[in-house]
Amino acid sequence: MNKTPRVSIILPTYNRSSLVRRCVDSILKQTYTNWELIISDDGSIDDTATIVMEFTKLDSRIKVNINANNQGSPRNRNIALAMATGELTLYIEDDLILHPDFLEVMVDTYNLLRSRGIRAIVVPRLIEKIDQRSEAVNQAAKQNVPFLINKWTGEIFNNYSKDFGGKLMEVVIGHACSLYDTSILREVRGYTENTYKRNYCREESDLQLRLAKKGYRYYFQPKAVADHAKINTGGCRISDPLSQTYYYARNHIVFLVKIFGIKSVYMIPCFLLELSRRIIRNNLKTHG
Repeated sequence: MNKTPRVSIILPTYNRSSLVRRCVDSILKQTYTNWELIISDDGSIDDTATIVMEFTKLDSRIKVNINANNQGSPRNRNIALAMATGELTLYIEDDLILHPDFLEVMVDTYNLLRSRGIRAIVVPRLIEKIDQRSEAVNQAAKQNVPFLINKWTGEIFNNYSKDFGGKLMEVVIGHACSLYDTSILREVRGYTENTYKRNYCREESDLQLRLAKKGYRYYFQPKAVADHAKINTGGCRISDPLSQTYYYARNHIVFLVKIFGIKSVYMIPCFLLELSRRIIRNNLKTHG
């Protein structure tokens, strides 16, 4: 077993010139050095493409792809995956700042689990500011668990900001920024394209549940830490609340049908009722 495998770090970006530099800086400071960084700009209309091209002059391990037109998050990630040469692939996002030992801890954890015969996907800790936490985070936080899936609505809630005592623990699935065996990603053809739209909600859960069905297990490693410095512009975030709600509902319903099959017959109405309840509650808070 190769204890120092090359890690292909895939960094998709779109209109994030204000963030991408500090993300890349955190990668250059990693204590684990056997990596390549693949930055794939998805047709940015700001100066993101110019900035990421400059990074190739800083380090020979950095590769850049510039899409002439916006391909959407799943397709953009798959384009970068096709360029990967590492045994392992780590997807990250441009609003992450990795702590210096992030990669070292992730690879050590992968090696440990592999030595035990476990086909593992390693999930790091992402620290978010409390005031930026979504409904998804808050739901899991209330039950003091890193991951929660509602059996009636199929909604996924996670709380990967907490360290849970710093112990490695198995979870059902992880989040978008996880460490995979590159070969299995290629076997399942990466992310599903042309299924999830606009904000691309649930594309990562789709991928991870498909891998779980193939026997891969997810382990949360809270000692591998990144700061999640969210902003509300760029990337695949939709700023308009109405469009945001529509595509969240649309993508989640597609996810339910694709992943849960016949169970979606009762899960879809339950989800729509719960979503309506949240919308009404939020409107009352806003105008109350």
